[in-house]
Amino acid sequence: MNNYLKSFGNSFELGFKMSEYPFLVDQSYGNDMCPSFHFKLDSAYYILWVDHAAVEKREDESNSRYTVVEAENLGDNEYPELQTKASPALAEFETVADIVIYLNELKIRLAAEKVTH
Repeated sequence: MNNYLKSFGNSFELGFKMSEYPFLVDQSYGNDMCPSFHFKLDSAYYILWVDHAAVEKREDESNSRYTVVEAENLGDNEYPELQTKASPALAEFETVADIVIYLNELKIRLAAEKVTH
């Protein structure tokens, strides 16, 4: 079972299938406001926060459903310990369609990165 399901319950809906985006690493923790997933691109780490679909269920109703932020690695590349950098969000999306487009573009970039390395 995924961390986000353990921490936020079986009824939490991401809006996308985790199996389609194997580069997303579930780092969800029960004390967080919502599930989170990290990924690495161009040697930098990023965190995708996924909030509730229903705005009224969000701890902060001003947050978008999907938020991508740059992360700081306090660990190492083998065992990353990531936290959100104190900077503005890199991307924010409200709809499932928008996050799926974003994730599909990431998948293409990551595949291209593997080919060139």
